[in-house]
Amino acid sequence: MADAARLGYSLTAGEEEALLARASARIRREAGQQISSITSTVTLDVHGGRVLLPGGPVTAVASVAHTAADGGAAITGWRWNGYDKVYQLPPCAQQVAVTYTHGFVTVPDELVELVCSVAQRLGTSDGATGMEAGIRSESIDDYSVTYASEAREDASSLLPGEVQSLRSVLGTPTAFVVSPK
Repeated sequence: MADAARLGYSLTAGEEEALLARASARIRREAGQQISSITSTVTLDVHGGRVLLPGGPVTAVASVAHTAADGGAAITGWRWNGYDKVYQLPPCAQQVAVTYTHGFVTVPDELVELVCSVAQRLGTSDGATGMEAGIRSESIDDYSVTYASEAREDASSLLPGEVQSLRSVLGTPTAFVVSPK
């Protein structure tokens, strides 16, 4: 809430936490990757003696091991390029289990600002659906209203400009983390 005020956003009084949580959920869903720092263990296929780590930014690689099916023994001599690849893996390794830390230790202001912007949009829309601007037709006698299908989608997701802002900060994910540890 302090970030919203600091950045000049005015959120509906009494609903600030809920609006920020809803906006954050939409952004995490669209990102397809972990945003805040977390440690995960993932099983990855080895290609050419290396693996590509999903869900950057990668901040540390703790261990690399053979999968349980291959005995689970630790692998030594591997190298991390400081970004998203582990290499110098044994030629016999087809899959490895990698434990690593990824995501932002400090969430960039651009993402904080985006969350606040989405929260404000959600707070100024019709509380349940967010579709008052998406009316395609309306009648008066025996009242009837029809919403545009695009508005229904926008009510539960990010708008195109918001997705573009998210991609400018995170880039396009090359892989997705399914089950962080």
